[in-house]
Amino acid sequence: MKTQNGVLDIRGLYLEAGLSAPLIAEMRKHLSQGNQVMLFLNRRGYSPALMCHECGWLAECKRCDAYYTLHQSSNELRCHHCGSQRPIPHQCESCGSTQLISVGVGTEQLEAQLSTLFPEYKTIRIDRDNTRRKGSLEAYLNAIHNKEYQILIGTQMLAKGHHFPDVTLVALVDVDSALFSNDFRAPERLAQLFIQVAGRAGRASKPGYVLLQTHHPEHALLQSLIRKGYDTFAADALKERQQAHLPPYSYFALLRLKRTRATK
Repeated sequence: MKTQNGVLDIRGLYLEAGLSAPLIAEMRKHLSQGNQVMLFLNRRGYSPALMCHECGWLAECKRCDAYYTLHQSSNELRCHHCGSQRPIPHQCESCGSTQLISVGVGTEQLEAQLSTLFPEYKTIRIDRDNTRRKGSLEAYLNAIHNKEYQILIGTQMLAKGHHFPDVTLVALVDVDSALFSNDFRAPERLAQLFIQVAGRAGRASKPGYVLLQTHHPEHALLQSLIRKGYDTFAADALKERQQAHLPPYSYFALLRLKRTRATK
């Protein structure tokens, strides 16, 4: 069955845990017809950062200098880079303020918001955090096939290779972070994710719809993917790589030095 693609311009719109009113309305339409909806957000945890509202301090991992991710369900901060963990602080480590706020949206926060927006439908979140137990992923997938859950939330692990015949709407909640990344591979990864995620909708006899939420609907990458497909995007991306002397037309090397003691 053919899948239709579209871009949702969310500039100036109020967002509820990253969800715009047009997307919420589209979800409600598909759910009321007895179908399933999948939301893709490649950020696990409740929020990607914890910040002080008074001075702007950000909770930073002492081991690797990456920012901690807030996991509210387990009441802890986790570093997704090196794996270190710590309890959520009650005060800012810089100014002592207790006005600590979460910044950004993760799958955990999205799940909580959807339970409020759609209390009549059951929501399932599939990411690395809640599929650690042996057999849990298989159990969740079987429950989805049995239509025990109507709203599916997931990271990349939910986007690859699964057959959900009753999923008719797939939405990428946040694509903007990949559009202006310093990593030259970010647009390529977004394009690949788009193809993977889009493949989850309209796999059986029902038509499928794929929506992308963005503040930059005119972006060349998004327009190329929506209107011309991945092959055209890949050809254009290779031309840009060649002109900029980037891989696969050149080689990159990473030299890393480590020591156990600080240099005096």
